[in-house]
Amino acid sequence: MPFHLRLEISERRLLLRIGDLALTAVAVFGALWVWARLANRALDIALVQEQISWVALIGIGWTLWMMLADMYNLRLVARVGSSMRRILLGGLVLLFAYLILFFVLSRAPVTGVLAAIETGAPPLRFAPALAIVALVVLMVIWRMAYIRVLGAPHARRRLLILGAGRAGSILSHVILKGHSPYYEIVGFVDDTPQTRCAHIGGVPVLGSVDRLGDVVWERRVDEIVIASGEVSGEVLQVLMDCYENGVAITPMPLLYERLTGKIAVEHVGSQWYVALPLHSRPTRTAEAVMKRLLDLAGGIVLVVALLILLPFVALAIRLDSPGPVFHRQLRVGWRGKPFTVLKFRSMVQDAEPDGEAQWATKDDPRVTRVGRLLRRMRLDELPQALNVLRGEMSLVGPRPERPEFVERLQLEIPFYRVRLAVKPGLTGWAQINYGYGDSVEATLNKLQYDLYYLKHQSFWFDLLILARTVHVVLRMKGQ
Repeated sequence: MPFHLRLEISERRLLLRIGDLALTAVAVFGALWVWARLANRALDIALVQEQISWVALIGIGWTLWMMLADMYNLRLVARVGSSMRRILLGGLVLLFAYLILFFVLSRAPVTGVLAAIETGAPPLRFAPALAIVALVVLMVIWRMAYIRVLGAPHARRRLLILGAGRAGSILSHVILKGHSPYYEIVGFVDDTPQTRCAHIGGVPVLGSVDRLGDVVWERRVDEIVIASGEVSGEVLQVLMDCYENGVAITPMPLLYERLTGKIAVEHVGSQWYVALPLHSRPTRTAEAVMKRLLDLAGGIVLVVALLILLPFVALAIRLDSPGPVFHRQLRVGWRGKPFTVLKFRSMVQDAEPDGEAQWATKDDPRVTRVGRLLRRMRLDELPQALNVLRGEMSLVGPRPERPEFVERLQLEIPFYRVRLAVKPGLTGWAQINYGYGDSVEATLNKLQYDLYYLKHQSFWFDLLILARTVHVVLRMKGQ
């Protein structure tokens, strides 16, 4: 039997993190060893304490960069070009930060060991730069090896999808589109007594539900994904037999959530609980306090930025088109309570002359030239910092929607009202992954991301979303 690894998604990500941390430690302590040799000193705790500034810069900075660059997204990790570009860019960012820290901001005279170095000897200041270069080289080698070894056929997790309907088809499409280096779909087993088709999206249907056990053993299946609405007692017994023999059993919505970072609200069926944040954490009160403190601190910073930019933005808006500088709009907030948001006006005056609420679309002709720039930089939302300070909004959460849309969408989309269980946000998981929605279908996609945030929300998740929002703003990826 050929060698076959059975790593799950969480195990693959854990392996990536352990490898990254280990190589970061190797690069940092390798540079400290070079530093010690050049200075004729022992590599001890005292030396580490003396150089703790750049050690922390590289250790913490690189870890943060890998998180912000989404380098634990297995779909991105499998792309050699994207991974290598982000690693090289991270090295340049870290090197630039080091140069600023030690050659621009530092005003301390060179004394002690540095002053005692003989003329012509390599400057000790370049040891941290050596650590960064070594880290980039090691990381490129490590990530290439990871792709080559764990993306090879012998390392792919063999999946069998129970259910040849729409839910199974969607999951198959997600895996084939972005996760084929890690998963191999051996086929479908139809959840009806008779198979309805021979193939689904190029993946074979291997038989009806009566052949489930035989297919599992014949195809050496690692994991069965249940994409069927109902499971009979006989099928459940077969699934339990498979489980007892080491085959993982996973509901389709859970695997879809792990792969995409969103929740398949259309396909949860009787497993409705997977779409709701039902798990109570003992630290929830502490996290709520920390979240509010983060909102206050962030809101104050954004209000200061608003006061600085206000004269320039106001002048640009007034020169570009007639009308007020600010635009007020009613939105639905926490627990369905309405409130008024404040925005920089980015559309022409009277953009809705008939008074009927309209979605903003891509390349919307109502958006002014200045408004288009403000939207790309997300500056049109900056005045909502006042809503954050008033407690009507949070820095991170689902974007608040207009009452007219909420009334309609909660009738058409399952679980839509769950978004109102938390305060709306200035930015959110949906905003950095999807953007604006201009239709019911787009809103459904955003809701899937919002529900994922509600289910996994934490103080650290908020920090990650805020950091990635800054990345979006700097790249001018807003709409």
